[in-house]
Amino acid sequence: MSLPRIAIVVPCLANNGGVCTVAAFLHRVINESGHYLADLISVASSSRDEASLRVLSPPSWFRGARVTEGEWQGLTFRHAGAVFAELETFRYRPRPTLTRLLGGYNLVQIVSGSPAWALVARKCGRPVALQVATLAERERVSLLSQRDGPVQWWRRRMTRRTARLDVEALGLVDVAFVENYWMEQWIRNHVPSCPVVFALPGVDADHFRPGTDRDEDFILSVGRFADPRKNIRLMIEAYHRLTRLVPAAPRLMLAGLTRPDPDVCDLVRTLGILDRIEIRENVSGEELARLYRNAALFVLSSDEEGLGMVLLEAMASGTPVVSTRCGGPESIITDGGSGFLTPVGDAPALAARMRDLLMDAPRRHAMGREGRRLVEEKFSLQAAGHRFLEHYDELLGRSGGERLLCIPPTPGKS
Repeated sequence: MSLPRIAIVVPCLANNGGVCTVAAFLHRVINESGHYLADLISVASSSRDEASLRVLSPPSWFRGARVTEGEWQGLTFRHAGAVFAELETFRYRPRPTLTRLLGGYNLVQIVSGSPAWALVARKCGRPVALQVATLAERERVSLLSQRDGPVQWWRRRMTRRTARLDVEALGLVDVAFVENYWMEQWIRNHVPSCPVVFALPGVDADHFRPGTDRDEDFILSVGRFADPRKNIRLMIEAYHRLTRLVPAAPRLMLAGLTRPDPDVCDLVRTLGILDRIEIRENVSGEELARLYRNAALFVLSSDEEGLGMVLLEAMASGTPVVSTRCGGPESIITDGGSGFLTPVGDAPALAARMRDLLMDAPRRHAMGREGRRLVEEKFSLQAAGHRFLEHYDELLGRSGGERLLCIPPTPGKS
């Protein structure tokens, strides 16, 4: 008897952000359960998507939206183009090629930043689960606050339309998995018909693990620093304040897929801290794990995060964390216990908490140990994956139980 198949549908596998990390987590959990099989399917999220029918590309009018194949982090996936990809709201619409593809699965799991993406599966005739971080309007606050002009007018118009689609999608899915408390409450208040489940994704606690001896000669931040939501300017301003509070403070290490924008680099030069900041791009998985476990502390300065998977990775590595209260981190961190939380946009508060940890080694190390304990207890692959598999059982009418999840340790990891 063949195993039930689950399609994991994700908007984009190119940016390696939190959505991609969650998709990879679910792909591993499902396939290692022994009771389900999962495939990755990406859908068009760009106006320039080459698998899509595009208004500005006449050759695409004759071939229509296509399904292509690709590889991401050693995993094969299929990619489904959209019809009229230049228009954002059209990317959320079902299309025959994708509907036929999804019809070959028993269940569809959408993983996305905002709910509207679930609409691509509305005609597939299969149960649809949604794993979602936030809402389009909230996700784009930083982007929409930038300088006015025709582009901003268009973005605001598309965001208003997408906000309506977010609500529509939540009313259609069979279950919505959420990863922060405010999103859970928002759905209960605004779309009470939607079954909502608080279910945090997990991290590989074998890959991200504490080291035997820490260098502790740098402060670490990880992210896509060209994304305005990450508010890297706040990080720079807070670090500059820290160097005045603690002249011997470790250097700041920024590790991400993209460098900060030129105006941030100009700020670094203006503040005179260029020699104290190191930027590393496109770090490998092994190098990233090494950076986490050797950092003195980890800092997140975002204006908005659906969760903040980088916080879980740092905590798994036994590294104490300091983060802004930007939505998701409050679901992970107990202020003063497993980390510190500071107000969004408050550079003095962020600098003060960094100073507190740097000047108190026993507390810093105790906080790192508490973070590791929490990950092992609640956020490991085994602990976090069980919640999702239980609900897949319910949606497919199977009996649940402990039999579902048995993920062996990664070979060669201790």
